[in-house]
Amino acid sequence: MLRTAMAARDKTTRQIRLRLIHDGTEPGTPLGERLRFGVQDTKGEVEPGSSEPGAIAHLDLTLSVDGSEESGPPVFRGACAHGPPAKRFVYLSWKRAGTHAAPWGWRIKIPLSGIGWDDIHAAQAPGARLVADVMGRKPHSSETVAWVIESGADG
Repeated sequence: MLRTAMAARDKTTRQIRLRLIHDGTEPGTPLGERLRFGVQDTKGEVEPGSSEPGAIAHLDLTLSVDGSEESGPPVFRGACAHGPPAKRFVYLSWKRAGTHAAPWGWRIKIPLSGIGWDDIHAAQAPGARLVADVMGRKPHSSETVAWVIESGADG
């Protein structure tokens, strides 16, 4: 009976909201061409988030989380979750306008490995989300990202 209950919990899928904060500045020498900045989905589209011209962008997304504390680390799923289950990440991307053989001006991996079960439980509270300030992060950065809980988030 206990084993069945644990298996049922393992199949529980939770939804969490995330917000990335970035100013949109290219992470290297500016390419001098029109780029679309935002969170990249698994189909290669870029969602720009919300900001005022010249202001900080708030890039909001929702991910599903599978598993349980008993079964191991969380497994993130969703339109913006990239990589193998144990090493999922989100791409912050600068995509060239038009059709190109190499469409990406820049891409930065934002690892989800720093999000643990305590963070997930806290982010499930009404109005809560996990927020990471990723300004200054460079392509090929491998360090984890500091996620903090924002309570009472309304949008």
